[in-house]
Amino acid sequence: MKKNILLGASKFVNHLFDKKSTIAALYHNFDHTLEVVEHVKEISTAMNVSPANKEVVLLAAWFHDTGYLFSPVEHEERSVVIATDYLRSVDYPEAKIKRVAGCIRATKVPQQPRTELERIMGDADLLHLGKRDSIARGEMLRAEIESMSGTPLPEEEWIRQSISFHQGHHYHTPYAVKKYTASRERNLRTLQRRLKVLERKHAKRAPSAKRAPAKKAVSKRR
Repeated sequence: MKKNILLGASKFVNHLFDKKSTIAALYHNFDHTLEVVEHVKEISTAMNVSPANKEVVLLAAWFHDTGYLFSPVEHEERSVVIATDYLRSVDYPEAKIKRVAGCIRATKVPQQPRTELERIMGDADLLHLGKRDSIARGEMLRAEIESMSGTPLPEEEWIRQSISFHQGHHYHTPYAVKKYTASRERNLRTLQRRLKVLERKHAKRAPSAKRAPAKKAVSKRR
């Protein structure tokens, strides 16, 4: 593994986030990138990935959200362009650049990774779903969405979306499946319980239907 290529990439991405990041990016920020890099290291080490392959997926981790700094729309493709331009500027092999691009695209939801490295990258980006701070991290994403859209996102609606996302998600690597599926399911159950509490509260607040006034009996005169 060429440590200089990873060091150079990390410095480039750090500088890019310092220059372009905004207060609105409460979730898709440099801290998230650092977290995903650590997740890649965790998964690839557990799976005994070769140093050369580990380098490819780590580069993808560094660049995977750089496109988000410019727009959340199709940000994966923009991230691919940024990564490609940088890696070509340092004479990184073209064949490896294509593999880095594939790993970045593997983070797009719904995830459809095709190779082992793409599966590692996909799992690394969403590994937090199976961690203790998953729900708190979700609230950061909700705050980011509200900040960028300028529109409040009601808690009940957000929890419904989170539940749907959890239910539609599955890990792709044997390591993540074994270590994080059960905890992700626990987080899902926590969200479901919270939704039930909110629904009960809203049901109590809802005004009871007013009864229609009883019609007076009209006496028939003969």
